[in-house]
Amino acid sequence: MQPIVGIVGGLGPEGTVHYYRKLTALLAGLPLDLGRPGIVVDHVWIDRFSGLLRAGADPEALELLLGSLRRLERAGATLALFAAVTPHRFLAALRPRSPLPIADLVGATCDDVRAAGHRVVGLVGTRFTVSEPFFREALEAAGVRVVVPDEAGTDYLDALIFGPLARGEKTPEMKGELAAIVGRMAGRAPLDALVVACTDLMDLMGTEVRLLDPIDSHLRLALRMLGSSGARAQ
Repeated sequence: MQPIVGIVGGLGPEGTVHYYRKLTALLAGLPLDLGRPGIVVDHVWIDRFSGLLRAGADPEALELLLGSLRRLERAGATLALFAAVTPHRFLAALRPRSPLPIADLVGATCDDVRAAGHRVVGLVGTRFTVSEPFFREALEAAGVRVVVPDEAGTDYLDALIFGPLARGEKTPEMKGELAAIVGRMAGRAPLDALVVACTDLMDLMGTEVRLLDPIDSHLRLALRMLGSSGARAQ
């Protein structure tokens, strides 16, 4: 039976495209005769999801994500991936109810940060990602100091991610503002690396600080899960 990777996409669309490109490039490296996995994508509307988050309607947001996982399972998926970081705040609640195993982006990223020997990292993403404990505390538990944007930077990033970036709009001015935010973070503590915990942000970031894309960690984990479960046909 051919394994099928199921992607919960749309959160946001540009990030899903970035994610899909990386996944297909990785899977294309597998020999066809080993049973290269298929891919299915389910779309969740970002304005619906973000509206529920902003309203504090976590149970409804959880059900929205579960609905996507169930559609992926009906489409034949054997492993689920969220093509966004913020949904991972629900991972502990989702896993007991999900019809599919879910690859943990946060855990995979923390493992890679620790393996690289980084002691101080910056973390950028949505307000939920940088302000809530699900990502920051996982890094801290790995012995890593975490620096997040100041309040003005957090406000800017959240509005950017759920606004223009969700609509596919990118400008040089955005790159300049992001560089200023990262510069202020680095001014508070020298950064070994910057965890770019939003799939829509990667191609707007400069190179002043080493960038870590959690997607890379996530996809390597997914490949290991496919292999260890015997999902790839031999």
